[in-house]
Amino acid sequence: MKKRAIALLAVLCLLPALAGCSGEPSGKTDAPQDSAGSAGVEVELTEPITISFWHGIVQEDMQKTLAEIVDKFNNGIGKEMGITVESFAQGEMPDLENAVTAAIKAGNTPNVSLTEAAAAANWLQADCMVDLTPYIENENYGLDLDDYYDVYIQDSRSYAKPGYYTLPQYVGGEVMYYNADFFSEHNLTPPATWAEFEDVCRQITAITGKPAAGWDEGVKCFSTLLEQKGIGYTDREGKLLFADKLDEVTDVISWYQGMVQEGIIRTPGEDYFFSGPFANQQVQMYISSGNEGEFINMKIPETAKFEWSCAPIPQFEDGVKADYCEGFLICMLDSSGDAATRWASWMFLRYMQSYEVCQMINAGESRLPFLKSVAASQEFLDNASPAQLAGVAQMDFFYTYPGFETDSYTSSGLHDYVVIAMDNILNNGADVKTEMESLLNTLR
Repeated sequence: MKKRAIALLAVLCLLPALAGCSGEPSGKTDAPQDSAGSAGVEVELTEPITISFWHGIVQEDMQKTLAEIVDKFNNGIGKEMGITVESFAQGEMPDLENAVTAAIKAGNTPNVSLTEAAAAANWLQADCMVDLTPYIENENYGLDLDDYYDVYIQDSRSYAKPGYYTLPQYVGGEVMYYNADFFSEHNLTPPATWAEFEDVCRQITAITGKPAAGWDEGVKCFSTLLEQKGIGYTDREGKLLFADKLDEVTDVISWYQGMVQEGIIRTPGEDYFFSGPFANQQVQMYISSGNEGEFINMKIPETAKFEWSCAPIPQFEDGVKADYCEGFLICMLDSSGDAATRWASWMFLRYMQSYEVCQMINAGESRLPFLKSVAASQEFLDNASPAQLAGVAQMDFFYTYPGFETDSYTSSGLHDYVVIAMDNILNNGADVKTEMESLLNTLR
């Protein structure tokens, strides 16, 4: 999750040529299934069956853990039921998403795949994603949705077609990193509100003569500030919630731009991410994804070690609490309509949602538990990193980017346009309202 997947241009080019390959009715409902409908997906597997699982995990430690998870399934539940999972790495997430799109066109999709919301929305247009609703609600082998944080359940059905098409797998959120040694030395407290943030930044700049802080990604700065002000970013249909509130958008983004122009905060610039400037103490705090810790530690010079920690990101005192979360999702794809293959795929997908797997994934320093039971467990709390603890503290007000495709733009396309707009505003000093009007004109 360090780098967000770029716009899936190849996906968009291929979509018109994709033939429906699911056999799954497209008019699904996310209303509860009756007992017959829910039980109808359950199949007795009378012969051994092999299913394919494609992923875009490239970090060595995460790949090792994922291999252990697949092996546990194959030697446990899978062995008992005659199911074997073959796992295939497809490069990074954009590579995976392009590979799946090509497989959809060829009519040879993997059975289970990791994905992101934007790609899932595109695959859904090709009728190759299986609605998980009857599987989730299966009386014998379903899921307890009450154990999930609300944001992940909302995200799982935030698509154009009703139904559950994805489930969370590798999730994380934005947190605020700060130099704990510097803060202690100068009697500073990590800011909880934006007013406190502005005040602390001025104090730090007065001490160091340098900008105090920054935000790794302008697009997340934009959407989070809009969410916190109650303006909103987008909905699941792709409506631009901020389009009719340009005066309010101008006020809040101009406020942030003003801090950049004053010199108390800065943008990453040629560093692209703040882990380097923070590790070299060019800034004393910054906002970014919860997986930054490993990069910070790699970059801190041996001769200038310092202690750092994390806190939840600041909020407006008169606003709505909000923090951006992201993640790799998991889904079931289908190119055969074979009920046994789908049931075997669900058995693996269900295992990937288990307490055991959620705990294993969160053994690293950055991933967050999507299950409340894992977040509350002593095992997690005893081993959680500062970023994980700060992330869990914000779970109740996380928001995500829903995947969508309108006649004019996609969710990933909108993301890229906002990146350009915020770069012009923060790095080039563009007038905020003019830039927003230009953005909207481009999308119409």
